Amino acid sequence: MEEDDFETRAERQRAAGEHAAALALYLRAWTSRDDEVAEKILDLVEEWGDVDAALELTSATAGAGNAAAYEALADLLIQCDRSEEAVSALEEAARAGRDVTLWTGAVLADEVGDRTRAEEYYRRALAENNPKALNDYGAFLMDDGERLDEAADLLRRAIDQGDTMAAGNLGRLLVEKDGYEEALPWLRQALDAGHRTVLVVLGEAENAAGDMEAAGTRLREALAEDIPGARFAYALHLADNDSPREAVGYYEAAAEKDEEIAAYLNLAILHDELEEWEQADRRYRDAIEHQDELAFVNYARFLSEQGRGGEIGALLAPAAELDLDLEDMTELRALAEGKSTDES
Repeated sequence: MEEDDFETRAERQRAAGEHAAALALYLRAWTSRDDEVAEKILDLVEEWGDVDAALELTSATAGAGNAAAYEALADLLIQCDRSEEAVSALEEAARAGRDVTLWTGAVLADEVGDRTRAEEYYRRALAENNPKALNDYGAFLMDDGERLDEAADLLRRAIDQGDTMAAGNLGRLLVEKDGYEEALPWLRQALDAGHRTVLVVLGEAENAAGDMEAAGTRLREALAEDIPGARFAYALHLADNDSPREAVGYYEAAAEKDEEIAAYLNLAILHDELEEWEQADRRYRDAIEHQDELAFVNYARFLSEQGRGGEIGALLAPAAELDLDLEDMTELRALAEGKSTDES
């Protein structure tokens, strides 16, 4: 009740334009980063426009004995791209008794990019018997293609302990390994438990398994709920169902609204198939500009087929800078020299 009172008072101060006073009250209402107060603090600081003042106040509040304020400070620092400082703030929160082990691991993995240190925290959370550790550690290992079996084992253990989110992650892992049929029951289990974000990957799995009607239904639901990845997945579905022109619109939305780099190459290939050469050329160049490694050989093949082989040589230097796969680089050089793929 007391936290609710702080939040209510913060809302009144915010409405009156007293941003510092509102922030001080929000910090007293903070329970965890999963609470709506965390989002309200970020919105308040954006509305306030004085990030430095917000950081100073939050740091002072933490130093004065409000351990939860270290978490709020970390949240703000992450938004400011000061991730190492955020880790330090979380370490202070931990020393003050806050349960932030898994969050610290996630920040190190996703924001700092230090997977070695991140894994230390995930292992520490396991040792602490954190109920979310099995799922989170498994999801972390999913990003390492050589440790998928370890990830699957952790996720299955989490499922055995009743973690329905882990069922969704196991389904995603199986889809990445092209195990679509095996993934379906896990993804449906997660969806039945209320994890709506699996709609996209469930639709992709159903599409790959040949259940086009179910896939379309899932993906349209995902679109209606604006779930990340829905536009790109639905475009793939439409392309697989002989609706290329409709797919173009969704690929364009995925590229422009979701910044989905792979959408440019898929657009290029669709326009190529539709014999819309100018649009195809533009989208191939967009894909290369966005450093899609798969675009180089595909564009070179397109140029060769269009009788524009003399332009392929210009692709070699940027392709080499991206350290293209050796097989792709060999084909690219062969096409630049005017050889067909068979001859190379």
